Amino acid sequence: MDWQTLQTLLMWCTLINLGLYLLTLVAVMWFRKPVVLMHLYLFSMNEKEVMSSIQSYLGRYKLLITVFNFVPWLALWLMQSGY
Repeated sequence: MDWQTLQTLLMWCTLINLGLYLLTLVAVMWFRKPVVLMHLYLFSMNEKEVMSSIQSYLGRYKLLITVFNFVPWLALWLMQSGY
C-alpha cells in the first residue's frame, strides 16, 4: 500500500466516522425522549445518567476520530505537501 492509498483510506475513514458522529448527535438532539426512554428501559438508569453517558460516549468517539483518523491523515497530507 502506498502513501496516497493510505491517505485516501484515512480521509474516507474520517468522513465516515464524522458522518456517524453527526447522525448520532442529531438523533440524540431531535429524538431525545425516545432515546432516553430506550436507555431507561434497557439499563434502568435515570435521565440524568443517560444523558451523561451519551455525552461521555460522544466526547470519547470524537476524540478517537481525531486521534486515529484525522491526525494520521493530516500527517500524511503534510508529508506529501513538503511542510
